[in-house]
Amino acid sequence: MKVIQVLPKMSVGGVERGVVDLVSYFENSDIESVVVSGGGDLVPEVTGFGAKHIKMNVYKKSLLSLVSIAKLRKIIKAERASIVHARSRVPAWISFFACLKTQSVFLTTAHGVYKSRISSEVMGWGKFVVCPSRVVARHMTLNYGVPNDKIVIINRWVDLDNFPYTKYSARKNNNVIVAVGRISPSKGYEYLIQAFKKIVRQHPYMILKIVGSADASKQKYFGQLKTLVSKFSLDYNVKFVGRQSDISSVLAEARVLVAPSVIEESFGRVIVEAFAAGVPVVATSVGGYSEIIEDGFDGTLVPPKSSEAIALAVINLLSDTRLAEQFSLRGRKKVEEKYTVDRCLEQTRQVYKNAVTFHRILVIKISSLGDIILAVPTFKALKARYPESKITVLTLKKYACLLYECPYVDEVITVNEDYKKFKNLWLLTKELRRNSYDYIVDLQNSRGSHLIAALSLPRFSFGYDIRWGRILTNPVKYLKNCDPLTSQEKILALLGINLGDKRLEFWDLGQEKVFGLPEDRLIGINLSASKRWTSKNWPIDRITELIKLIHKELKGYNVVLIGDESSQSLAGRIEALVSGKIYNLTGKTTLIDLPHIISKCKVFITPDTASLHLAISLNVPTIALFGPTDPNRHTVSCDRLHVLGLQTKCSPCYRPKCRLKEGNLCITKVAAQEVLSKITELLGR
Repeated sequence: MKVIQVLPKMSVGGVERGVVDLVSYFENSDIESVVVSGGGDLVPEVTGFGAKHIKMNVYKKSLLSLVSIAKLRKIIKAERASIVHARSRVPAWISFFACLKTQSVFLTTAHGVYKSRISSEVMGWGKFVVCPSRVVARHMTLNYGVPNDKIVIINRWVDLDNFPYTKYSARKNNNVIVAVGRISPSKGYEYLIQAFKKIVRQHPYMILKIVGSADASKQKYFGQLKTLVSKFSLDYNVKFVGRQSDISSVLAEARVLVAPSVIEESFGRVIVEAFAAGVPVVATSVGGYSEIIEDGFDGTLVPPKSSEAIALAVINLLSDTRLAEQFSLRGRKKVEEKYTVDRCLEQTRQVYKNAVTFHRILVIKISSLGDIILAVPTFKALKARYPESKITVLTLKKYACLLYECPYVDEVITVNEDYKKFKNLWLLTKELRRNSYDYIVDLQNSRGSHLIAALSLPRFSFGYDIRWGRILTNPVKYLKNCDPLTSQEKILALLGINLGDKRLEFWDLGQEKVFGLPEDRLIGINLSASKRWTSKNWPIDRITELIKLIHKELKGYNVVLIGDESSQSLAGRIEALVSGKIYNLTGKTTLIDLPHIISKCKVFITPDTASLHLAISLNVPTIALFGPTDPNRHTVSCDRLHVLGLQTKCSPCYRPKCRLKEGNLCITKVAAQEVLSKITELLGR
């Protein structure tokens, strides 16, 4: 496996040092490392551990940086990288788009609590989003909508070989207190300096060393700190020593470390390093600091922006040798248990393994009911091909209840009927982008579904080249005049999947509603197709004639009528025309009820393909009445399906309303006696 780490520069810093540790850890392992950055002092260390470094402009906060996308994509393909791991926002934008249409998986590490929402959105688009603390994880979930199953918390680590432990008894005569971090208002150094004014009153020879540098934008703040030091006459006691590359040496002479930050820190690497070295710590109770330190057990937490609290905590440690020794021992033990380089980087290895083997797959099948049932073999084939996967189906809200118990579907995302409106499409695809799909399989193949697939920015999207299908990453030529599963198989072939088993199946939806139906000898009749397709409906006189024949010829058999609310009037008229017992459930059932009812039938008659496919999936012998549409295009051949209909010169016309004066002859000419004969045959009578 080859992993490309992408970060702004390889200068001295926590993120950069972490990459060096990672490259070192994976040296001579099954993971090969490549680092892409703008260069820096740590490049020789990276290459010294056998990693390749490629210098590239991935650090400038400018739209011009996006020209690097094509260059990085070439690198990804040339290196045959399995994973591209971005560790900052500009590198993430470049890396995300460079990974599209490649075999590489895009990962991110959110190293901070980001403020800029738009520019930071991409940090949540990784297949997995690594966070150094629960604080960052909550921030990415609450502010960027990152799903919980994408979040992986891997704490920053410390190499114990580089931070040898020194007992506090060997430190207690040291007179150095240290604070480590860049010179920035977020670090709260003014409160530490104010606190030190109080500390030196009791310990006049203590020295505060502030380790860190100020960039050009923070020079004014740096000047204010220096002025504050002079104002309090602390020029002897407070030293600004600049950035130091060897923090271990800094901690070796420290008696106490103070971390006075005033912002929600993402972690607190220097605190873990101090723990490892045996340095007692006083820190503000912000962000990740509170996750590392157990107040009063292995360190002291104080409120942010409180010089008084900082002073009291430091003075307490300087005075109470026993407490300082306890903090030193307990801090080291915590690092050995939770923050070692081996432990944390082994977790990283597992993330890389999961990123390659685990797949998130979205299947778009928004409508209709029959087509969703026909898509079940595709769900099954995808799960078989990618057993370590999460299969999600995007469908209309009204159909979702049928898929919740599907053994091949892990998640259902629903849309309303007005999903094609621009605002709704945008909000939907924004949500889908956060899910970081590897593959989107578009079985709907409409303009709306093609837009959804493209704007969701998966690694790959598959579907037919009809309508707007060319905006998919992998469109395939449309296959005309074939059955539904062959049509699906053409798309699945793009993923190397042969549908194989084309049997329709259904599953138990749970508790059955009581309708008072007999347990045996039941014949079901679906009265009509959808409101739009009146040309599919069998006339009322044929239905009533069939029911009378059933009552006469098939003694002991009962008839149940099903249909939606629009069929209730028709059912009422049938009841008035037939003297025998009829179970009329039109308008009384929900989608969840329908499978239970159909499964009780010995034979099912329908002009509607949705109920037809459902009956077939429930292993119920089915008589399908076809006229204006071609059964070869809308059914799956099996021994339980029996198609009746009259072929006329104009059929199949695919007209929802028949234009002939004499009516839709293709279906009205189907005789009740013909249907009864088929029922009798299926019942084995």
